[in-house]
Amino acid sequence: MATMTTTSAPSRRDGTEGAPRTVAPPVDIYETDDAFVLLADMPGVAPAGLDVVAERDELIISGQVEALGADPDYQEFELAGYRRAFTLTEDLDTERITAALKDGVLRVEIPKSPRVQPRKIPVRTE
Repeated sequence: MATMTTTSAPSRRDGTEGAPRTVAPPVDIYETDDAFVLLADMPGVAPAGLDVVAERDELIISGQVEALGADPDYQEFELAGYRRAFTLTEDLDTERITAALKDGVLRVEIPKSPRVQPRKIPVRTE
């Protein structure tokens, strides 16, 4: 059975006072017959500020919200970087991972390895 585990990002960068905070984006993970689908809320992240990296047995998503340029008169939304890491098992096909960003939601599809997908066996009649 294919599995995937998650680790959260630290809430503040170590040793860098005043640097933008780094938070773990909320994530939903669904399993289909063929893949795991990961949905991460990353509002304010533009495609240029987004990185999705699969290296060895880890998938790392990170994104940076860009400042608007002017200081707001009133602010409730704090700019923060997003970072989340997931452990990938050998039952996943890391060569075929796809990612798409739409309306602040990152969708990552991680296909299961063909060797762990169910295979229908044809039955001959005699």
